[in-house]
Amino acid sequence: MAKAGRKKLHKGIAILLVVLLFFLTVFGVLCLGAQYQMRRWNYWKPDYDKIDIEELLDKPSRTAEDYDVLYAQTGLTEIGIEDTLAQKDGKQTVLDIQRYYFRDISIYGEYASPIMYQEKTRSFATLAHLKSGDVLVTASTLVSWWRWGHSALVIDGEEGLLIESIGIGKDSKYNTTEVFADLPSFMVLRPKADEETKAQVVSYAKQKLVGLPYVFTVGILSKKAPKKIKYTQCAHLVWYAYKRFGLDIDGNGGGLVLPKDIANSSNVEIVQIYGFDPDRLWK
Repeated sequence: MAKAGRKKLHKGIAILLVVLLFFLTVFGVLCLGAQYQMRRWNYWKPDYDKIDIEELLDKPSRTAEDYDVLYAQTGLTEIGIEDTLAQKDGKQTVLDIQRYYFRDISIYGEYASPIMYQEKTRSFATLAHLKSGDVLVTASTLVSWWRWGHSALVIDGEEGLLIESIGIGKDSKYNTTEVFADLPSFMVLRPKADEETKAQVVSYAKQKLVGLPYVFTVGILSKKAPKKIKYTQCAHLVWYAYKRFGLDIDGNGGGLVLPKDIANSSNVEIVQIYGFDPDRLWK
């Protein structure tokens, strides 16, 4: 009996070790994917000269050609330029944005969860003037072998506040827009909705979209647009908030909405880009 008991014990230990080795191997492969994705992605940086844009910024009005030059120099579109210039110290803000646009940055990564990797920089970009209802997206979040990206909804542009669903094991929450400033890529997008609709979207998000568990399969293993939302993920939260009030900002209309889908939606306008090729964007 003792011998049989030892055999049973040894067999149990062997099975346990095999299972443990299997999970460690899977985990290692998943972690390796993020490292691979980080090395194969090249963030865009201007390969042309920085020029003096002050004369263009001082003009009482600008031409389409002026805006093309400013876009190439700052990553700001016409609405990004004009909204920012309309603010106190707006000209200096645009010049700060240009300076950072041409700056050399170093990129490092940190784990947001066991298989979620966030690329970051050791410096902070200046954001364009934000409005409540704007959407922020980045390509700098990796989920294993997949460059998933991240997105968030601006709920107070003046105060720099947003709502985001950040990752596995974490509930959606309030944060500051500064969390996008030290990323090696971001876009500021403005959904094509009137101010009343945007106000409704923001109010609804504050009431219903904070404290929701993160589930990345929403839209695949569950309804994409349930009447009562119980869980979400980053791009789904932003999409759901606008879809609730009649605007679909999912660029491809699939079950799973991703930050890239929002960036490619015809129902949003670009305010600012950084780290993306201004001609290709996030294609």
